[in-house]
Amino acid sequence: MALPFSKNQIVKLGERLIKDAEPSDDDLTALSQLLLAYDDTLASALEVVRGLGFDPTSRVKNTGTILEKLARHGGSWLKSIQDLAGMRIVLDGDRRTQDEAVHVIVQAFNAADREPKIIDRRLQPSQGYRAVHVIVYPDGIPVEVQVRTKWQHEWADMFEKLADLIGRGIRYGEPPAHWWSAVEHVFEGKTPEQVAAGRKLYDSAYRVHTVMAESAVVLGDLIDELEEMEAEEAEDPNSDEVAAAIRDLWDDVRESLATLRERMNDMTPVSQRGDLGSVSS
Repeated sequence: MALPFSKNQIVKLGERLIKDAEPSDDDLTALSQLLLAYDDTLASALEVVRGLGFDPTSRVKNTGTILEKLARHGGSWLKSIQDLAGMRIVLDGDRRTQDEAVHVIVQAFNAADREPKIIDRRLQPSQGYRAVHVIVYPDGIPVEVQVRTKWQHEWADMFEKLADLIGRGIRYGEPPAHWWSAVEHVFEGKTPEQVAAGRKLYDSAYRVHTVMAESAVVLGDLIDELEEMEAEEAEDPNSDEVAAAIRDLWDDVRESLATLRERMNDMTPVSQRGDLGSVSS
């Protein structure tokens, strides 16, 4: 299925979508038509990938995510987006298995008008995120195939949950969201001492969030080193100890995330708890 609009029309649509606080109904309808074309192309690409023996999950980005990305990258980003339609494959094997899977997928889509493009996030990680992305072009429309090892997938899932808690910007290297300003009105009428105590609490939380974001990136680097050792079958006498240490650290991170979620809920005024997600996103 061909795209319903030209590249120039898609650029103008993207610019209009972020021009006003509330996009018009006509522009939202146009975006839905565009997403429908991507959805049809994704369905055909899924058939090919499943025929290769993989079991991918898939999605077309929703309107909220697209508007968030347009606000961050600019309206013209809509015409060159490569991951609007995507699927994800999580492998049981190591990086050698990952490389083999990427090769098979590339070969399967080589007959398209445009050759597949490989983006190796193992070589160029983004804030600790690692995977191999293969952009394929059935019908000339880009579809992103994310190929991850289990380690890479678990890390990415953990980081997404952390971003939901302390601010989506950490995925782009931005500091955690400091959401005192969103709740400080709750302290109106309180004594200066109470306001100061509230601010101190939120400042302390912000520092904890910063450390957690930085630690997550370091954990990603450690996992990368472990996977390299596994792929090279390095006869390092310390490799088992390294693997065990990383798994212990991984368990600590999971426990810390659970604790952080509870603490953030406890320190958020009852009247604001329903908005906690939007405050930190």
